[in-house]
Amino acid sequence: MNSKELLDVVRSRRSVRVYRTGKVTDKQLEMILEAARWAPSGANTQPWEFVVTRDRAKMKRVRQIYDQEWKQRKLEDPVNYKGLKKDYVGDVSVLVLVCADPRTMRVYLTTRQPGDREKLFQASVANAVEHMMLMAASMGLGTVWVSVREEVEAELRELFKVPQPLRLLWIMPIGHAKAWPKAKPRRKISDFTHREVYDSKKLREDSDIRAWPKE
Repeated sequence: MNSKELLDVVRSRRSVRVYRTGKVTDKQLEMILEAARWAPSGANTQPWEFVVTRDRAKMKRVRQIYDQEWKQRKLEDPVNYKGLKKDYVGDVSVLVLVCADPRTMRVYLTTRQPGDREKLFQASVANAVEHMMLMAASMGLGTVWVSVREEVEAELRELFKVPQPLRLLWIMPIGHAKAWPKAKPRRKISDFTHREVYDSKKLREDSDIRAWPKE
């Protein structure tokens, strides 16, 4: 794969929330996990741990857990809550529960402040997830980043028997997209790139800090 082909894969990756039936093979899954294995991490600690399931009953339960959370938050704020439902977690071939071991932060000998250690820790795991998403995209498979919020963590931890002190960070569904989303708008390189020093003229107004439109 040359650099243009790699960029094409990066551009083709989407957050897929509608899936059709179709199996992610063991070979494909192995390649996706192999991509994660080679992700960069702070002090090469490789803090990630992945719980992989194809169990339909577990997926159904994950969908119920997220549905209960959505209904509760909608009930609390029916006007302003705009969270998306996550029914698709029960419709895919594979679910990957992304966990990480915070004890690896002890290895960051040159990083003194707890906040700096936390940033390095989470960035390391995020690198592995992004590697998996790109590998999946190269195979024409859809993925999406699903947060494990406090409201759902305890039930997910019990369902997948995740021990302390591991952290539960995200869930990543992997499957065949039923609807492959169109590319959303992206800022121009010149909008976010600064030469030598920060160009204060490019500092966005408060009103410009918003979710970018879908179309």
